[in-house]
Amino acid sequence: MKAALGTPVHPARKSALNNGFWRPDVHSSTLAFGVFWGAMTVSLPVFAQADASEHASHHPAGAAPAVTPSTIGGVSQTMTARQPPDPRLRQPAPGAPSSPSPTPAEAGMPPDGMPAMGKMMEGMMGGMGQGCCGGAGTELYPLMMSLSSMSPEQRLQVQRLSAARIGEGKALVQLGQQRLFAAIASGDHKVAAEAMQQLRDGLGRIGSGAAAHKVLAEGTRPQATAMRWFKGEMNLGPVGDGESGMASERLSLMHIIAMALLVGFAIAMITMYFFKMRRTASLFGRIEAGSEKPPPGAAPALGGTLAPNGPNRPDTGTLPVVPGDPAQKVGSARPPAPMASPSSEDASPSLPNAKWHGLLRVIQIIAETPTVKTIRLGPAADAATLPFTFLPGQFLNVAFFIGGARMNRSYSISSSPTQRAYLDLTVKREPRGAVSRHIDDLLREGDELEASGPMGRFTFTGAEANSIVLVSGGVGITPMMSISRYLTEQSWPHDIFFIYAGRSPADFIFASDLGLLERRNPRLHVAVIMEHPEGSNWLGLTGRLSMAVLSQVVPDITSRRVHMCGPPVMMDAVRSLLLELKVPAEQIKTEDFGTTAPVPGAGSNRFAAAATGPLVNFSESGKSAKIHVDQTLLELSEELNIGIEFSCRVGTCGICKVKLTAGEVDMAIDDALDAGDKENGIVLACQAKPRGPITVEA
Repeated sequence: MKAALGTPVHPARKSALNNGFWRPDVHSSTLAFGVFWGAMTVSLPVFAQADASEHASHHPAGAAPAVTPSTIGGVSQTMTARQPPDPRLRQPAPGAPSSPSPTPAEAGMPPDGMPAMGKMMEGMMGGMGQGCCGGAGTELYPLMMSLSSMSPEQRLQVQRLSAARIGEGKALVQLGQQRLFAAIASGDHKVAAEAMQQLRDGLGRIGSGAAAHKVLAEGTRPQATAMRWFKGEMNLGPVGDGESGMASERLSLMHIIAMALLVGFAIAMITMYFFKMRRTASLFGRIEAGSEKPPPGAAPALGGTLAPNGPNRPDTGTLPVVPGDPAQKVGSARPPAPMASPSSEDASPSLPNAKWHGLLRVIQIIAETPTVKTIRLGPAADAATLPFTFLPGQFLNVAFFIGGARMNRSYSISSSPTQRAYLDLTVKREPRGAVSRHIDDLLREGDELEASGPMGRFTFTGAEANSIVLVSGGVGITPMMSISRYLTEQSWPHDIFFIYAGRSPADFIFASDLGLLERRNPRLHVAVIMEHPEGSNWLGLTGRLSMAVLSQVVPDITSRRVHMCGPPVMMDAVRSLLLELKVPAEQIKTEDFGTTAPVPGAGSNRFAAAATGPLVNFSESGKSAKIHVDQTLLELSEELNIGIEFSCRVGTCGICKVKLTAGEVDMAIDDALDAGDKENGIVLACQAKPRGPITVEA
């Protein structure tokens, strides 16, 4: 602790001096002047000395390590043993003011005027140079720190020690004043500095004694007072009595306020989450396990018939699995996928049975990009092959149970039909997609999924044309991969033009797999264009698809069959480009992702006016209403909160099939209906528009 020039008296010391524990004698004015003048002229750092060896290192000449108590006028003092008093200090220098102060021998001071250094704690609390609250035989500070409360005997002991402490400090102050004036008069700055130190030590002793008196007078805890004094001497914080309590109260109040705010925020967030989940459940429609009839808005079970002996029927396909080159994806956990060799006879897959309905087990989850995963599904039972066959380009309907609601989704199959042990569904995580987020976050290997299908007529086996142009964007690449893999495995002898448009190289799905197919199949011509290649080492085409790109990549495009799959905006733009290039419209085949379903019961802006169309009767729910012009049965059922299941909403998945018992409807697309469905009066609710009054079973 350093004493700077002009350092004012510490507030705690002022308090101790002004509380009546020490009163100046007739020399108080002279003492105050001397202390102020000395503080303005010289100041030296003071260090607490922990032991005798350290003391000796500071005073190599004649220093003695031990300290013994002595007495001044009946007051116990601490002095250095075996060190006679300095005769120079017995008389003041000429011209110095006289004082009845005790002599150095009476004050118990060593010849050089420096007090003996005691223990480290004493040095901290006793003016940083003398024993803190010590002296008088027993140290006052350790005694006070050991007392949580005081008995009468302990109060007497503290009173005796504090009185002795104040007496010691008073004697040191008087002696220091005398030495200071003498040193100033003689010009001895070294002695003046030592006298200043002696004054500080004396004031420290008086302050510590006054603190002990305060404990006795106010009844405060001895430990708290001693610790407050210690912190003040070490400059560790405010030491004022009133300020300390007020600061403590303010601190406690701040803690309480902060905790209350945090608890309130947590309760508010939990409440918001609870009401959000309730609203979500009301939109999806809650269903209880084992209930006979789902509430409005809930999707019924998927179509199809369960196998007689379980969810998986024996394989009826005729496609052999022949090992070939692995389709290992770089950086993923994809195992080598066996490639089938062409057969001498017709290798086209068997016609798929769209009536299959059962369970499939998740056998592997493969990360394709940061937002896209491939879910590999195999037989749920101990079967070697899938319980159905499919064509390249078809999709599967899958049911999920999320938040108490059943949700159906249709996902294109990205693997080849020749792989009979499994199939792959490649799914992109959508920020607001309940099912895609469920798949990405919660689906695990070993889980079983309810599925039905396969469905879809967006297929190409090689028999439909002698060349094919596959245009895709984003996750629309999935059916194109199934077609390309199948044609490559069959060694199809015609040209395949594979055009893929992506946002950035990081979003390039199946990049490694597609490169492997291109190296394996010389008839496969791949062109990839990236809209935002910035920040990557992409060296391919950039920007968006244009007439120039299509004409350059696909020669004689007007004579070729074109399949497109991707976001609706992209497909509309590419369709316009193809028509401008004179590609016949009948040669353009598309696979839509579907449209967004409106909120049940909310209706649509298109149908804000009163309905003027034919009357539609839903026989099972007992509801009926007039339909709007150009409105579908599915849209009307959503307005009436009738739970007709759906997925794609574009007439391809077949989930929204309902039976028409009276009347006639028009359907723009009926790809999901087979001949048997049409004979039995089955219609697609997402496509059906009544010609007149009708009745449907829903």
